[in-house]
Amino acid sequence: MHMPDGVLDPVTLSVAGAASAGAIAWSVRELRRGDARWGLAVGGAGIVLLAHLADMPLYGPYTAHLIGGTLLAVALGPWLAMLTMAAVLALEAVGWGEGGVSALGVNVLVMGVVGVLAGYGVYRGALAVLAGWRGADAGAPTSWWRVPASALGAWASVMASALTLTVVSIVGGGAGLVLGEVVAPHAAWGAMEAAVTSALVAIGVAWSRAAHVRAARAEALTEAESALDGTAAQVW
Repeated sequence: MHMPDGVLDPVTLSVAGAASAGAIAWSVRELRRGDARWGLAVGGAGIVLLAHLADMPLYGPYTAHLIGGTLLAVALGPWLAMLTMAAVLALEAVGWGEGGVSALGVNVLVMGVVGVLAGYGVYRGALAVLAGWRGADAGAPTSWWRVPASALGAWASVMASALTLTVVSIVGGGAGLVLGEVVAPHAAWGAMEAAVTSALVAIGVAWSRAAHVRAARAEALTEAESALDGTAAQVW
C-alpha cells in the first residue's frame, strides 16, 4: 500500500504531508497526558516491519501487505500507535526505499493516521457492543471480546486505508484508480489482517489471563504462609 515517488502532484503531497504532521503533533500532545509504553512500542515497530516485508504487487505502482495499525492501537492506544507507525514508515522510506521519501506524508496519512484511527474506532465500538450484550465492562483488560473486536477493527482499517489511497491518488493525478480495483483485493487483505491481528490479540489475552491467575495464586499462597506463621507464633 506504499505510495512511491513521482506519482502524485506536489500540491497533493504537500497537503497530505501537512495533515500527517498535524496528526502526529496532536498525538504527541495527547501522549503528554499519560505514560507512554515506549518499550512495547519498539517491539510493536519490529513486528510491523516484519509484516511489511510480505509486500505483494497489486496494480500499477501499488502494493498490498499487512499493515499492523490496529494491532498497535490495541496494544499501545491510538496516539502512540500513530507515532510508531509513522516511525516505521519513515524508516522504510529512508532505509530501504519502501515508499517514496517525498510521498512519506501520504503513506503516513493512509496507514499511520486513517488506518490506525479507523481500526481503533471500530475496535472500541465493537468492543462496547459485544460487552453490552453480555452486560460486562468494555474495558476489562483480559476480556476475550477483544479478539473479535480487533478482527473487525483490523479489516476496517485496511478498507479505510485503501479508500483513502484511492481518493488521494485520484485527486493527485495518480494512476487512475477506480473503486473496483481497490475493494476486492483489499477486502481479501483485510480478512488476512483481521485473522493475524485477532490471533495475536488472543495470544495477548491468554497471556494476560495466565499472568493474572499466577499472581492470584501467589497472593493466596503468601496469605496462607502468613496465617501459618501467625498460628505457629501463637503456639510457641
